Amino acid sequence: MSAAPLRRPTPAVPVQPRKAAATRPHLAAVAAPEQARSLVPFAWTCLLIVVGALTAVLLINTTMSQGAYERRALKIEIAQLHQQRASLVSELEANSSPTHLAAAASALGMELADTRGFISLTDGAVLQQGKG
Repeated sequence: MSAAPLRRPTPAVPVQPRKAAATRPHLAAVAAPEQARSLVPFAWTCLLIVVGALTAVLLINTTMSQGAYERRALKIEIAQLHQQRASLVSELEANSSPTHLAAAASALGMELADTRGFISLTDGAVLQQGKG
């Protein structure tokens, strides 16, 4: 047995004789194909896009480097201000020590009090006195 399908005989089709050449359609002129478009405008557009992108990258890079220099200058200024603050804090602590305050008071002509007391700031009266 074969795997080929059964062939059925095709009915014979009567062949009609060709008509005379006079019934042929007339030939017509065909327009010439359009010329291919030039690639120059496309190339210029691509070139302008590439140049524009490179210019944008250059400007961004320049701006970022300028910002980096400003950031570095600000960090240096902050470090100097921290050093200045530390020196002022140490000077304040030295000036607020009891020995320095006593020396500054005696330089102003102040004397040690023999007695100690409390003063009411609203009345200006001495509330309590005691021996030192």
